[in-house]
Amino acid sequence: MHYVIIGNGGAGVSALQAIREVDKTSDITIISREQYPAYSPCSLPNLVGGEIDKPTIFRFDKQFYNRLNANFIKNSEAIEISPNDKEVELANGKSIKFDKLLIAAGARPITPMNIKGQELDGVHFMGTLDSALGIVDHINQGVSRAVVVGGGFMGVEAATMLKNRGIDVTLVEMLPHILSRMLDPDVAEKVAEILKNNDIKLVLNDSVKSINGEKKVTGVSLGKTKLRCDMVVIAIGVTPNIELVKDCGIKVNQGIIVDSTMQTNIKDIYAAGDIAEVRDQIEGKQGSFAIWPNAIEQGWIAGSNMANKKIIYDGAEVVNVLDIFDTPVVAMGRTSKEIGKCKAITRNTPHSSKKIFLKNNKIVGLQFVGTIQNVGAFYSLMKKGSDIGGIVDRLLDDNFVIAPDIVF
Repeated sequence: MHYVIIGNGGAGVSALQAIREVDKTSDITIISREQYPAYSPCSLPNLVGGEIDKPTIFRFDKQFYNRLNANFIKNSEAIEISPNDKEVELANGKSIKFDKLLIAAGARPITPMNIKGQELDGVHFMGTLDSALGIVDHINQGVSRAVVVGGGFMGVEAATMLKNRGIDVTLVEMLPHILSRMLDPDVAEKVAEILKNNDIKLVLNDSVKSINGEKKVTGVSLGKTKLRCDMVVIAIGVTPNIELVKDCGIKVNQGIIVDSTMQTNIKDIYAAGDIAEVRDQIEGKQGSFAIWPNAIEQGWIAGSNMANKKIIYDGAEVVNVLDIFDTPVVAMGRTSKEIGKCKAITRNTPHSSKKIFLKNNKIVGLQFVGTIQNVGAFYSLMKKGSDIGGIVDRLLDDNFVIAPDIVF
């Protein structure tokens, strides 16, 4: 038996570990397009912010792959899969045969097509270790002003970490408010206030049209104005690497479609992590939920099933957690725009903002800023679909505590 894993991220490595839990002897090959052993992408902003150094970001010691008797192929990109021949073709012209295959190639940073000047020295794309190291190297050479393009999760994290480095930061978002996929406008405004109070400038309802300079970045042109800067960080999100499976018979939508065992429509070929399209735990809606815990769990489920230990995937978590200048921001479920008609209950204080969405007396969404009180218990109730009609009036009271394992 030869297991082949495309991708060395959270899902790929988790699958490797799961296979070895069951199958101690079969061959395993894990392919990475990057030059590094497994690292945590969640720590990239901390690396940019100077809170950790490069060695800290790696998840395991140097003997990890040897201990698991795995053939780790780095600096090699899989470019084509032939399901009928059970073969993976690499960019260097070599090919690898497989008996069972996991596609865990993740997602890539989105490159905007309409911004000129992206090739200039000083332009960085947030999302990989190489890009983060490039930002750090640039900072060490001297950066006074930076423009961050994108007001989503990655953009806000990047802006925060650059500010922690003492850099003058402007964040540009084309929509009317930041974190639009996580938060309602009123809650997002609370986060915007935190950023502004920490001297991060926000430009909303506008976009970068061009990055200016001859060889190095000197500024950016927006639709309405120009900004001087010597660094541009583009962080407008990621998109699943589904080009790898184009025209090979594997079904895709936003990502690769899988069943509850993480198997695709083709026998012996599985997918997991940011590249997979799965159902969420709350409403059972299908989508790509690109967060680290989902990748780890999906990889483990896929690897176990590849090794014939049947495990069913319960669905993806819909949870986002940010720390912005020591202020927690938590979003669970979906925004009110995505949910549609629902009841919203709110509680605001000078130090926190709480918002919960209800449908038929069931929690379907949550957005907290400045507090994490009861969020674990609320998420448990959300997953169970518990009727909380009897405690709605007390849900957001500061002195109301729910045991995390409460059963309704």
